[in-house]
Amino acid sequence: IHELTMEIERLEKGGYDYFMIKEINEQPTTILDAMRGRLNAKEGWVRLGGMDDHVEKIKSAERFIILGCGTSWHAGLIAEYLFEGLARIPVEVEYASEFRYRNPVITDKDVVIAISQSGETADTYAALELAKKNGAFLYGIVNAVGSSIARLTHAGSYIHAGPEIGVASTKAFTGQVTLLTLMALQIGRERGTISDEYFHTLLNELESIPQKVEKML
Repeated sequence: IHELTMEIERLEKGGYDYFMIKEINEQPTTILDAMRGRLNAKEGWVRLGGMDDHVEKIKSAERFIILGCGTSWHAGLIAEYLFEGLARIPVEVEYASEFRYRNPVITDKDVVIAISQSGETADTYAALELAKKNGAFLYGIVNAVGSSIARLTHAGSYIHAGPEIGVASTKAFTGQVTLLTLMALQIGRERGTISDEYFHTLLNELESIPQKVEKML
C-alpha cells in the first residue's frame, strides 16, 4: 500500500508528462514487438498472420480505403505512400467521421483498412459497418485485443504496443506505421511489384529501426 501511494503521488506531480516520456522511451521495444515473428531479413520473408488466409482477396483489390481518426488517420496518410509505392494499389485515406455521414461508393472489390489504437473508436466502427454492408473486405490494425473493431473486421493484425495512457500518441502511432509497412511489403511481394533487391534492402533496414530509435532517444 505504501509503494502504491508513493507511485500515485509521483504520477500526480508528473502528470501526463510522465506517461509521455515513458511511452516515448518504450518505442524501440514496441516497434520490435510489432515486427516480432512477422519479419526475418536473414531468411528474406515478411508475413502477417492476419493476411495468410486472405492474401488473394487483398492483393487483387482494385482499391484500398483507409479509415481512421486523429493520429490513426495520420498513420493512414503514410500508408497511402507505402501501398501505392510498394504494392501499386490505389489508396484513398478517409476521416472516418466524415466517411460515415456521406454516401460513399463502396464495392466488393474494395479492401477497407481500419486503424484504431483502442479498437473502440465509434466513428471508425460505424464507417466499417457501412463498408461491410456494401460488401467490402475489412482489415483491422488495432492495439486492443478483442476490441469491437477487431471483432467486426474479417481479418487484422494487432500492434502489441501495450496500454497507451498519454493523450498524444507515441508508441501506438509508430506501431501502426510499422504494421502498415509490413503489410505493404507483403502485398508488394505477392503482387510482384517490388524487386528482390529492394525488398531485401527494406527488410534489413526495418530490422535495424528499433536500434536506431533507441540510439536517437
